Amino acid sequence: MPATGFSPQAKPDSWLYLVTEPDTASQFLAEGLPLRKSHPLLLTERGGVAHWLTKMTDDPPGLFATTPVVLRLRRTMVSEWLEPDPDHSAEFSAPCYLLSGSR
Repeated sequence: MPATGFSPQAKPDSWLYLVTEPDTASQFLAEGLPLRKSHPLLLTERGGVAHWLTKMTDDPPGLFATTPVVLRLRRTMVSEWLEPDPDHSAEFSAPCYLLSGSR
């Protein structure tokens, strides 16, 4: 998907997105996503990706040595393990969720 598809005005689609470092993305692709109640993964709608990318590359400068990557997963595949995350939703101006494994 072109970077312009991740603008804050992007309409929700059937995917949820995870922004992470390339090594972590490779690990997730090889082993699957961890379902941990103590350290849930943050997922966002398409409209929240631009803010997340900006946050990872600018705040604080130099925190991430590599360019972040965006993974997407079908919402229907994880919907029963999602919890709304109001704090990140407000920060990203887009719905965000925690993938915790809780039902």
